[in-house]
Amino acid sequence: MAGELDFENELIHHLERIGGSKQWKYEPSIKTIPALWANFRAILERNNADKLDGRPLTDAEFAQVKAVICGLRSPYEAGCWLYGLNGVTQIEVDRDETGDGIGGNHIFLTVFDQAQVGAGNTVYQIVNQIERPHAMAGRKNRRFDTTLLINGLPIIHIEEKYDKHDAMEGLNQIRQYIDEGLFHDIYSTVQILVGMTPYQALYMANTDADSFNPAFAFHWQREEDSKPVWDWREFADLMLSIPMAHQMSTSYMILDRDPKHKNLIVMRPYQVYATRRVIERLRTHVFGTDAQEVGYIWHTTGSGKTISSFKTAWLASRLPNVDKVVFVVDRVALTRQTFEKYSAYDPDADEDNAGVVSETANTGVLRAKLRSRSRNNSIVVTSIQKLDRLCKRDSFKAPDMNFVFVVDEAHRSTNGEMLKRIKKAFPRSAWVGYTGTPAFEGDMTHAAFGDLIHAYTIREAIADRNVLGFNVDFENTIPNAEITGQLLPDLLRQRYPHWSDRDISRKVARMSPEEVDKYIDSGVYDNNQKHVEQVVDDIVVHWRNRSKEGRYSAILTTHVGGGKSSAPMAIQYFEEFQRRNEQLVGEGKRPLNVALTFSYGADNSEYQLDKNRGLRSAMMAYNTAFGTSFDDRTVGEYFNDVMDRLRGEAEGEKLDIVIVIDQLLTGYDAPNVNTLYVDRTLAGGVVTFCWTPVSLFFDYAMSPSSRLRLAMLVPKASLIRSSRYQRMYRPTVRRTLR
Repeated sequence: MAGELDFENELIHHLERIGGSKQWKYEPSIKTIPALWANFRAILERNNADKLDGRPLTDAEFAQVKAVICGLRSPYEAGCWLYGLNGVTQIEVDRDETGDGIGGNHIFLTVFDQAQVGAGNTVYQIVNQIERPHAMAGRKNRRFDTTLLINGLPIIHIEEKYDKHDAMEGLNQIRQYIDEGLFHDIYSTVQILVGMTPYQALYMANTDADSFNPAFAFHWQREEDSKPVWDWREFADLMLSIPMAHQMSTSYMILDRDPKHKNLIVMRPYQVYATRRVIERLRTHVFGTDAQEVGYIWHTTGSGKTISSFKTAWLASRLPNVDKVVFVVDRVALTRQTFEKYSAYDPDADEDNAGVVSETANTGVLRAKLRSRSRNNSIVVTSIQKLDRLCKRDSFKAPDMNFVFVVDEAHRSTNGEMLKRIKKAFPRSAWVGYTGTPAFEGDMTHAAFGDLIHAYTIREAIADRNVLGFNVDFENTIPNAEITGQLLPDLLRQRYPHWSDRDISRKVARMSPEEVDKYIDSGVYDNNQKHVEQVVDDIVVHWRNRSKEGRYSAILTTHVGGGKSSAPMAIQYFEEFQRRNEQLVGEGKRPLNVALTFSYGADNSEYQLDKNRGLRSAMMAYNTAFGTSFDDRTVGEYFNDVMDRLRGEAEGEKLDIVIVIDQLLTGYDAPNVNTLYVDRTLAGGVVTFCWTPVSLFFDYAMSPSSRLRLAMLVPKASLIRSSRYQRMYRPTVRRTLR
């Protein structure tokens, strides 16, 4: 135990020396909860001397203050209270009347002011070995290791373990304290938990004991190379210094109002670094003069771009030179999901206040919210399609304001003329892109958004274990014997009509798997009824096992080549599932609930009639299965219902499989989806399949290399690459359920 105390003292002395002129001050005399309250009271009175008008708080008045803090029932509630109103935390106090009739008024005492991070009246202190009497009968009295106070309130709590121990032991010890009810009263305000040894440090957001999850305990990383920090001194210098420690516990915390479970989220190092760099660039941006392209963030799929982009948008909306932030998604279908996420993260929103994030139902609403100077519309979520339609109108003129456009899935939004039109329509704008897969070919992402601001690639994500593993099964609907004995010889005869049978046999025998991939044309599978039947048969036969007895759902994505419409093949799959369902019912088995989604045709192409007929038929089947009443006039509502049902958020029966072409493949959060069936040619890029605790992501991007690679995250966190990936393989991508 003496070793731990020595380490604790060394940490305290180190913290006293970092942070420049405004540093942590050790308070060796504070060892009890009453002493902590007295310290907080003294700081509160000193920082509000003008409001107290020379009359210190009475015990009854300070009891009102204590009641507010002791009434914080969760770390999330504490985070909301610490954020306060527009970054200022205040407590209302009814003053006692004195004998001469003075007092009796209401005053608001300021506890925190985020504008004074590392400056002003903010006080930074260190306490240790705080005595914590047991809060539950039969439990032990405890003694906390080290706590960092800001303006007298515990904000960061550290439990140290000496050499030959693991930092996770420190966090597990804190979990024990939380379960024993010791993080109440003045300790209710703790935001960040730290477990530390001399050679390892982990941090996480404060939470309740049941929600404590080691997966959300993070190492700090160096900004220059994203390498994890192991030495405790370096961790203290980078994460616990002032003002970083204050910013981590305020500016870089996310208050997640998810209706299922409200909780705190603390940002990871790469998210902090990226956000900080963007804000620094925007802070000095001269709108209308500087180049519109501020830069782009390359954070791999599954690394939490939604949190990073939200925090960037939210902090940018508070810059003095920014009037409005517009968050742009590349598909209308993602507008609502993004709005819901952003609204849940908005610290200015609650049950009674809509907050500062607003969505756009149509271009008319979008136009009105772009012109609005109300703070409630300071962050507008919309799609690039709506923006483009608005900018095409002859009557549209951009408001005389400074706009920041934050673009999600920037690799796809760079295509076409839409982005150029919008930039031209908003001359006083700054553009920031977020992508997991930049478009390198033709320098597209750089041309659209400027220089790379920060990168966190799949290599770092694998090393950090920020995504979980997958099982990848390759299913072949054409036997190898048929490929080498019939398909390849026929293709070679067409290409080289002067070759003899012997020449063709020799060529086939010498062909590498990569050459076979190149020769097998995707048309062999496109709209091939026999192939579709075999794929559906494989899905149905293995459904109970892959879905874990129906607990999970799946997405099937298909695409045809040669510039032809993919809708007929998607419809073909849907019709085959309907036929198989009839057989299942006839056998007394449960049919699979299958939905089909793609955009309603309005382009007057040769495929429009069949495409719309197929979608209409799918909606009618959906109405029968789920008691809905969607038709041609409510295709958008139908798609929203499919998304909700796939996420498990709609009433009634669950949805088992959704057949898509390009929808729902990126940025769509569906915790109940554990399988992705891929029936399409993915050529000329990197394919990344990864899973976070809340989302399934499927993405692919252009690469400088023309070689096709399949990148998968597996439990051992190693990168598997395979060039043998063409239409002859039918991969089933499933999350490793543990």
